[in-house]
Amino acid sequence: MRELGTVTGEVSLLWREWDPYRGEILLLTLEAEDPRAPSTFEMSGPLAERLGSALAEGVRVRVELRAETVEVVNQETGDTEDADRPAVVDVVVLPSPPDGGA
Repeated sequence: MRELGTVTGEVSLLWREWDPYRGEILLLTLEAEDPRAPSTFEMSGPLAERLGSALAEGVRVRVELRAETVEVVNQETGDTEDADRPAVVDVVVLPSPPDGGA
């Protein structure tokens, strides 16, 4: 798997859900410092369980990503091809800026 890098920002939306097969699922949306960076991420399994109590809206985080290859199907032709999409490796809670973000 190819490393994609990191996205840093403030959590603007945190959605929690329980799935009987995947366990806890977290949907995380960031106000990213770089507006060109991805801003919405989904996590499940042990990572979501570990982060469940540590994350809250307004918390500053760094999301570490890697490329995950998925098969994409063209709905019109039925043709398939491989494509890379970002997958969350870890989320690190960062300290708030000393000036309070102002």
